[in-house]
Amino acid sequence: MIQYIVGSIICIRYFGTSLETGVALGFIISFPIGFILSKVFAFAAKQSGNTRRELIKFMMVIVISGLITVKGAVLTYDALTYLFGDFKYTLPIVNHTFSPVGTISHFAGMGFSFVFNFFTHKKFTFVETGIFNKIKALKNT
Repeated sequence: MIQYIVGSIICIRYFGTSLETGVALGFIISFPIGFILSKVFAFAAKQSGNTRRELIKFMMVIVISGLITVKGAVLTYDALTYLFGDFKYTLPIVNHTFSPVGTISHFAGMGFSFVFNFFTHKKFTFVETGIFNKIKALKNT
């Protein structure tokens, strides 16, 4: 939700950024919150003692995830605009106009990266993979 609020509502609606820029900024702003929530609640790694390692691996995954989110949103937007056009809808109570296609596209991009994130964090980020011990061993030789 933070990603959507920052990206679509603040960046795109109020500052007039492009869809790609808004989604990317929302993704970047939501990164620290995502790490904390994933570590503490989703993968029960609160007391792992490997926060530094997990943060490094989390950032590696996030780079790919960010690309999936941004490009997924843009490609979905392009496809939906091609199929339905970019129509606007006005919310009657607050008298605010928004693009359902833009909103659906942003959530689609977040959904694509959610699937990628879940499996990579579960199998790579918040488990002991031994990769850092191998790097240390190479460094010490």
